[in-house]
Amino acid sequence: MPERPDLEYVVPILARELAGTTIASARAENAVVLHVLLPERLDALLPGAEIRRVTRRAHAVVLELAGARALDLVISPMLAGRFSITRPGETRIPTDLAFSLALGDGRELRVRDDVQSSKVYVLARGDFDKIPGLQRVGLDVLDPRVFTPEAFRAAARGRRDLAKDFLMDGAALDSMGDAYADEVLFEAKIHPKATVTSLSDEETDRLHAAIARVLGDATRTIARRAPALDERLRDFLKVRGRPGQPCPRCGDKLRRASVHGHDAIFCPACQPEARRGTAADPRRARREPG
Repeated sequence: MPERPDLEYVVPILARELAGTTIASARAENAVVLHVLLPERLDALLPGAEIRRVTRRAHAVVLELAGARALDLVISPMLAGRFSITRPGETRIPTDLAFSLALGDGRELRVRDDVQSSKVYVLARGDFDKIPGLQRVGLDVLDPRVFTPEAFRAAARGRRDLAKDFLMDGAALDSMGDAYADEVLFEAKIHPKATVTSLSDEETDRLHAAIARVLGDATRTIARRAPALDERLRDFLKVRGRPGQPCPRCGDKLRRASVHGHDAIFCPACQPEARRGTAADPRRARREPG
């Protein structure tokens, strides 16, 4: 899914390009993409509505619409979705198109997704409880006034899940997915399968610092390099997408592990897996499959 650094770049561009425009029509190329959470049909709700502003809620992009009804159009790009805005008169339809909004000025907002896993919701303004994953939004990890060590310790207290699962829980932290969870855990030198309750106070504080540093640095890097709207910039990441390559810190081979259906990339030497009742042995961690 798009993660916080990606959305910090994409949402302001969409806001600048779309705010104040009207919707002429909408279409979904795949029935599983679109979810209209109102009794009316899509063609009765969207044409003529004005996009007042574009915001973010967790991993989703929210278009606030004004018209006959106050609506939100919520786009959750999921794993592979990305946005593009066409020039007026562009008629070529890409094979990976999932959803599009034709705008009154002749442009189109397109959601492209080669696996068609993106989700688009049309609902009454602010009715986010109807969308999985958007009911509750966790600590804003890029706001130092909110994301303090004390607030993070409180969010982690009593959590029995694995470290990677915890980082990806959008109701606790706003918001990470596979890629930045791996980067944060590498930075903090914590194994992705470490349980949150097993972390010492020092490790918890180290994890907090790593979240702020990794996501802050990534946000600044993407802004500086200014990729195309539909490009997901990840080539600067240290471990994600690099299993089998040398660890950039110690040179050991990066490994892949499975964490409840998600891949986790980690260094077995820098992020040793602790054993119950014993200290972690990096040499032993190297020998064991990830």
